[in-house]
Amino acid sequence: MQTNFDFIVAGGGPGGTPTAQALAQAGKRVLLVEKGQGLGGTCLFEGCIPSKILRESARRLRELRRSLEFGLCLPSRDVHIDWSAIQQRKHTILAGRAQAALQKIARLKGLEVAFGTATLLGPHRARITPPEGKGFEVGFAQAVIATGSLPSRPPITGMDHPRVLDSDAILAIDHIPSHLVVIGGGPIGVELGQIFRTFGSQVTLLEAAPRILGPVDEELAERLQQRMQADGIEIHTGCRIERISHTGGGVYVEARDASGEPLHPFAEQVLLVTGRHPNVEGLGLENTQVRHTPQGIEVDSQLCTHETNIHAVGDVIGHPMFAHWATAQGLALARHLLGLPSHFPAPESNSAVIFSEPEIGMVGLTRAGAEAAGLEVEVARYDFAGDARAQIGGRATGLLKIVFERQSQRVVGIHALVEGADDLMGEAALAIQAGMPLQALAAAIHPHPTLTESFALAVRQYLAMHGPHGG
Repeated sequence: MQTNFDFIVAGGGPGGTPTAQALAQAGKRVLLVEKGQGLGGTCLFEGCIPSKILRESARRLRELRRSLEFGLCLPSRDVHIDWSAIQQRKHTILAGRAQAALQKIARLKGLEVAFGTATLLGPHRARITPPEGKGFEVGFAQAVIATGSLPSRPPITGMDHPRVLDSDAILAIDHIPSHLVVIGGGPIGVELGQIFRTFGSQVTLLEAAPRILGPVDEELAERLQQRMQADGIEIHTGCRIERISHTGGGVYVEARDASGEPLHPFAEQVLLVTGRHPNVEGLGLENTQVRHTPQGIEVDSQLCTHETNIHAVGDVIGHPMFAHWATAQGLALARHLLGLPSHFPAPESNSAVIFSEPEIGMVGLTRAGAEAAGLEVEVARYDFAGDARAQIGGRATGLLKIVFERQSQRVVGIHALVEGADDLMGEAALAIQAGMPLQALAAAIHPHPTLTESFALAVRQYLAMHGPHGG
């Protein structure tokens, strides 16, 4: 391996890997350093992909249980769950994706990969320490930090008990817990709580905030909570967790609800998902001018730190923490570092999907967020209860909300609660990115019967009731 590079990229996840690839494709000498077991980062090995693999098994299980609704008379509705086979399928997919990433990297001349940790020794030098063997030093002209984030562990008495797992550990659990208490009502807690409820766990969810999914449109979050409760998930919001107490066959989570009444749900396992924090440990930032706070590494609008040759992307610079957000930042940064025209993504145009059941998709601003930003907005709505495709698929529940500026009628936010919302967010993201006016959504000819018709139908319904200038 050479010892001097144009760029060193610390972190081989969805932020760092695309950045390194783009720089290498432009002819730069790049060293990509990854601490984990392969390229892909948290998204591949502990986050997005493994959780969705489990969710897919849960989704198919729900479909089997509903088979009679579709005229399918199976021999038995008591489906045996082979948990080890589900986990093996997960391992197979992850290994395949990791191998494919390495093969793609290997085809790029000028891009080298080192597995280990990168510690900055100064603004132009770093030490690479592999898991085994002797470390070595390299020089670089510029660096990109993309080391992601780690699960946060709040100071709760008893949280170090072996039965208390974070989101990484529960994805590798060797059995389905009989009783699961989820501490944290954000996207991860909601997704995993529903998955394990479908597999048969008794699930109790405790959230400190007044409601689950705080950043999500409030009406959609409330509808989802009602669905979760109807499916047998016990939800307590406004909770204060006091301690986790050990008992012979599990643990008790001792808490207070919103009114101060004591709660003490029993758990075979506790899932602690109270957020994530930027991963800056061991980076050697103290040897540079790079500054950071508990919220992440400080960067300017072009993702440059206080050390002018060191940049950062993704979770390590704070919220929003999404794989696709890190990729968008990384690709924009690579173009900027190559001297090409670049458009850095703005948070108000970010898209996201919560893989709940049904899914929540969101792009841009909620009505509350738009009004807090000083915009005068209106909302076009569409109820999926009357949607043809939703009825055909047996998922005729949910709501679409299109937020648009009252005067210009520019669309600034699209939010949907429906199974299939993930596939709607591509068009939604394009509408927000392009600053599309409301009428353009209505004018687009959407195929029938599909969920995408909901965009045009929502706008037409609004215009029929309020006219082209709103009301």
